[in-house]
Amino acid sequence: MREGGWEWEDDEDDLIDGVGFADPGGESALRAATPDNPRNLPCPTCHWPNRLTPIDRARGYQCDSCAVAQQRGLEIDYFDPEVDEPEDVE
Repeated sequence: MREGGWEWEDDEDDLIDGVGFADPGGESALRAATPDNPRNLPCPTCHWPNRLTPIDRARGYQCDSCAVAQQRGLEIDYFDPEVDEPEDVE
């Protein structure tokens, strides 16, 4: 145990290439969007644009919506460019 908490309670442990989680303490494994790690890539599963960062893609992740759908046995909402409007990047 280190002073002030457990050894595993270290924010640095959650950093990948200096980037923390998009939703610290939440269920998402996705990384935060930064100027060097923008959320500008489509999900490889549902193809919705602007769902992943380069770090997310390099780690083989899919978007949170697809992860939740697959974990809970729900249907995936696939992007259809003829019907759907791309979401704005946060």
